[in-house]
Amino acid sequence: MAVGWVVAGWFLWQTTVPDDLDLSGLDPHRYWSAEALHRSARFDGLLRWDWVASVLVGIAALVVLTRLGPRLAAAWELGRVATGVMVGAVATLVVWGVSLPFGLVALWWGRRYGLAKLGYVEWLFEQWPALLGQVVGLTIVLTILMLLAGRFPRWWWLPAGALFTAVAFVLILVLPYFMTIGDRKPHHTRLTAQVRALERKEGIGGTPIYIENASERTTQANAETVGIGPSARVVIWDTLLNGRYSPGEIRVVAAHEFGHVARRHIWKGLAWYALIIIPSFWILARLTQLRGGMGRPEVVPFALLVITLFQLAVTRFENAVSRRYEAEADWRALQATRDPASAIKLFRGFARYDLQQPDPPVWSYIWIDNHPTLAQRIAMARAWAATHSR
Repeated sequence: MAVGWVVAGWFLWQTTVPDDLDLSGLDPHRYWSAEALHRSARFDGLLRWDWVASVLVGIAALVVLTRLGPRLAAAWELGRVATGVMVGAVATLVVWGVSLPFGLVALWWGRRYGLAKLGYVEWLFEQWPALLGQVVGLTIVLTILMLLAGRFPRWWWLPAGALFTAVAFVLILVLPYFMTIGDRKPHHTRLTAQVRALERKEGIGGTPIYIENASERTTQANAETVGIGPSARVVIWDTLLNGRYSPGEIRVVAAHEFGHVARRHIWKGLAWYALIIIPSFWILARLTQLRGGMGRPEVVPFALLVITLFQLAVTRFENAVSRRYEAEADWRALQATRDPASAIKLFRGFARYDLQQPDPPVWSYIWIDNHPTLAQRIAMARAWAATHSR
């Protein structure tokens, strides 16, 4: 299994970006003023430490809940699985509650810099659907895991890994149909025709494009690729279309997202999910056995702590994979548009309008950032231009 994991990982790691590209050493001061660099560093800096504090407080809460696990389980007499679900629901509510102030800080900081538009009360109301989704999702997950652990005490992790990979596949396939409800199709304009031409050039003609009304909650620009197979689609935020970004820059964004579809990055992400979740369940099974097994309701807070710590440990690896695929999408966009000048202008604009720090600290790059830095993305555009100008 270990050999198979390494072989699969090696194939998934491969991209079409030339291996000899040197994306280091770009001086950010060549593309951004000292004031812009200072402003983006100040904005991003607080959000980074806010994230660190939120993670640490969440872990501390789970440590306390782990010690209180037997008491929490004794508070209900609902049977083994139902009691475990109730303990998990309490843990979810506690972790959500202690993380709420850090979300409010991020909102306050975004409003102070003019990027966030939501009010505090409106933001609080928007958290309830997410909380409900967490509770329902955890209820389903715990029910399945505890039933499997009760039936297969030593080997539950293997069918659980296969089952949750299948569930992830279904969700990735189905959810995009619901996510784009309310989004609009682009109008028939010259720019739309140019974007469609890029789509055909990438070999993925017929991929739906949707415009999301994000301007009601933020001024930041973004786009994303969602779905697989028939549900694959590109979603562009309307904040990209408000005049701040030129048609050339918008074409680069669209070509980047088409690159994700053409290179099947979401399919590959699903494969990485399978490669990570199965060993994570194996580790969870081994550690929970030290406390009586995953099937015991009082072990649930400890299991959530193990999952949180494991996820934190593999985050740096997941970010590395994501950055690699994002770099490939950038490369595909350059190949399709053949417009490195617009790409450079786009990445400069991300620092100016969205306050992305062009060259963040190394620890943030490793643990938080799932895209190449803006400096690296500009360096790639320059390298492409130098190669194709010969």
